[in-house]
Amino acid sequence: KMCMIFDRFPNHLKAEVFADFVRMKYKLSANVYDNQDQSNAVDPFPFKLNAPIVLIERHDDEKIERQVENLVIAFDGVFAGT
Repeated sequence: KMCMIFDRFPNHLKAEVFADFVRMKYKLSANVYDNQDQSNAVDPFPFKLNAPIVLIERHDDEKIERQVENLVIAFDGVFAGT
């Protein structure tokens, strides 16, 4: 299953707060992983990710996906790709 992939959060708490925010505001599934082996088991990504990693389910509306991608900056993370 394809996900939006976010990484490079300064700590686990920031990643969790981002995931919680996305779950509440957009009603999307969002999970935090402590290493790439864990996240790759859900959605393999061909490039190196820096944990903590957040995987968020894709949305049919591209506008909502762009909002989530831009939102990550407020939580000091980076959009890595899909």
